[in-house]
Amino acid sequence: MIKRFILLAIIAVASIGTLSAQNNDERTAYDEAMNSGTVEAWNTFLNEFPQGHFAEQARKLRDAAIVNTYCNEQVTLDDLTAYMDTAHVFEPRIKLFYSNLVNNPTHSYRIEHLDVGFNGCTGRVDEQVTMADGSKRNNIFIFNKQGLLTQSSIQGSKGVKTVIDYAYSYDNLHGFSLKQSKRKGKTINFAPIYDENDRRVTIKGDNGSRQDYTFNEKGQLTKLVITQAKNDKRTLLYKDGYVIREEVGGKVFRYHYDFDTATGKKFLIAIKELKGNDVVHERTFDYDIDTHGRYTRVAIALDGKKQMTITRSYSF
Repeated sequence: MIKRFILLAIIAVASIGTLSAQNNDERTAYDEAMNSGTVEAWNTFLNEFPQGHFAEQARKLRDAAIVNTYCNEQVTLDDLTAYMDTAHVFEPRIKLFYSNLVNNPTHSYRIEHLDVGFNGCTGRVDEQVTMADGSKRNNIFIFNKQGLLTQSSIQGSKGVKTVIDYAYSYDNLHGFSLKQSKRKGKTINFAPIYDENDRRVTIKGDNGSRQDYTFNEKGQLTKLVITQAKNDKRTLLYKDGYVIREEVGGKVFRYHYDFDTATGKKFLIAIKELKGNDVVHERTFDYDIDTHGRYTRVAIALDGKKQMTITRSYSF
């Protein structure tokens, strides 16, 4: 009997020693991950000690590291887009940061009553617009690494170029927002307004212009009302990130898309002007798309007649 108790005691001591060694290994690995502070270091720790004593705290610190990686002034649009495309569960802070970024009003421009999007460009975009009569206009757009337009040079129908410079504000809670635009020595200052969930719901210009955003319970943009300085209003309705309806000047337009399996994106193929349930005009779009999901050419027709062709080249 005594020998049995001695044996059990030896086994217990050995078990305690093994457990102590495991705890020491976990503590050492935890301290190493803490010193590194990177997402990769925390994932390595969690892969090795998924049920460890420090696992819950490690997950919290890993999630904080993910937020710090993507919510900062140095992050690039490419980094953010890669995260949004691959993350299975979005960190709410990153989703908010991304939404406030891409919903800045400089991710597209308006020409001949058309919104011409950039699909997340960075660097320089050279664009040539060839009208149906053969006349050409040359435009240049410069984007920063966050995909925010910093300068546009747009040539009008009479050949005159309008150059606009844009500046942005930044804070750690909300991210980036349009701050200022300068054109021919005239400056317009913009101020963002955020809701209780830190979503930017309004951008007001000191010239009387404003943009008002509406989101659903999932944080997705559902409505944008653009008010120009002269109080003209344009209302855009969204579904899953795409405009589906436009109301402006008493007219109603329906937007139609085609899904491109190669890029995983939808591209606008038609805008139909409605009068009641009847289509009174239809503008159609035919694209050439590069491997980044950006169009290099789009031919635009109105009621079957060629209206313009836009070609683009990109440099990073």
